[in-house]
Amino acid sequence: MNDNVVDFVLQILKSNHIPTYRHLQDSEEIIMFDQGLRETIFHLENLEKMSDEFFERIEPQNIYYITDAFHCSYMVFSLPDTSETIICGPVIFEQFQGNVLSDLLKKLNIPEELHDQMRDYYLGITLISDQCLFLSIFITLGNYLYGKDNYKMIETDFGDMDKWFDYYENHFRIPDEPFLSIQMIEQRYSMEAMLISAIESGNESKAAEALSQISSVNMPSRLKNELRDNKDYCITVNTLARKSAETAGVHPIHIDALSNENIKKIEQLTSVEQCRMFQRDSVMRYCRLIRRHTLNNYSPLIQKVLTYITTDLSVDLSLTTLSEQLSVNASYLSTLFKKEMSVPLTNYVNHCRIQYAQLLLTQTTLPIKVIAQQCGIPGIYYFGRLFKKISGTTPKAYRNASESNRKYGIALPENPRETELTPPSLRPVSPSEADQVKQD
Repeated sequence: MNDNVVDFVLQILKSNHIPTYRHLQDSEEIIMFDQGLRETIFHLENLEKMSDEFFERIEPQNIYYITDAFHCSYMVFSLPDTSETIICGPVIFEQFQGNVLSDLLKKLNIPEELHDQMRDYYLGITLISDQCLFLSIFITLGNYLYGKDNYKMIETDFGDMDKWFDYYENHFRIPDEPFLSIQMIEQRYSMEAMLISAIESGNESKAAEALSQISSVNMPSRLKNELRDNKDYCITVNTLARKSAETAGVHPIHIDALSNENIKKIEQLTSVEQCRMFQRDSVMRYCRLIRRHTLNNYSPLIQKVLTYITTDLSVDLSLTTLSEQLSVNASYLSTLFKKEMSVPLTNYVNHCRIQYAQLLLTQTTLPIKVIAQQCGIPGIYYFGRLFKKISGTTPKAYRNASESNRKYGIALPENPRETELTPPSLRPVSPSEADQVKQD
């Protein structure tokens, strides 16, 4: 090992105000590894013993990326063929001032009389604006010290060195009733499992029942801000539903669209009641998404075809184009599609396009020519003929009829941009419907 290289890297770190220590086994300097936080501010005892115990567990050819309870980060690694351990840090990756600092100190249960000292402490810690750049220095050094792929970078915390910090362990405990909190958590996970199962099957009634049971339980209040707490539960529900849809075989492109839309909505909620309404609406939408786009019953090849169709109806979805895109024989694809979907590929695509056109006609004011283009049928006259074959009426008459329904109070689908104006369901068209749609 070329010690000059290590010295050079450490000198670069020091020049950027990043503390570095070359820890020998008998060194007492290690108790100042945190710039005196635990010794001078909290006056903790046995720091030397606790530090030694921790560093004894440092394994060769590992680089440890450590973050403690105070959000201070360190890099720790041993030098090959020596008894030395290098400690670099602490550094922080975000500014701890104002409300951010106040919230952290409250979370850590730091006494009020120490807040000024903690504020001064963070002002003295080096702020690194680019975490990836910081880590890349040690990845490069690791490649040099141990050889590429011959070491591991391990992300961890200080473990026993912060064992006095029990905030997380006691976070959900109920005073004087320790077993009740365990029962509540077990009950919550059981009900969440019911919710997941119901969503996976696309069963709205069972999903609503499971969600209602979850809502009836007094969930632990994790934050003083009740609205923020409920928004976090909304995010949890969205995550559970998203994974349920993935398990049900819905393509990620559809899941991602709904999930991203939900996250935007969550941040716009302004009351606890809105949060509860959102949870129910979100679960129902995931159930509908699964019924509409589940692919578990189809072969991998047909799953890809159906995903292409439901993703964008405006592109060329001919048998020739799809077979070339998927690198399969067109005749084989045609036969397999007819076998699994009970209808020829062209007929299925045409039916999907007209079904989507019906939604655009009833829920938008787009010109019929534009709707035809968005449905992948640029020829307005061919679009009209095809529309009449499947719908039994012309596009204009279909739109007029929907306007009359609206005028006389007949309910139309809600929020079309979020749900209904997605490509149509994967329901195979019936033989009678298929007979109506013939290739020109």
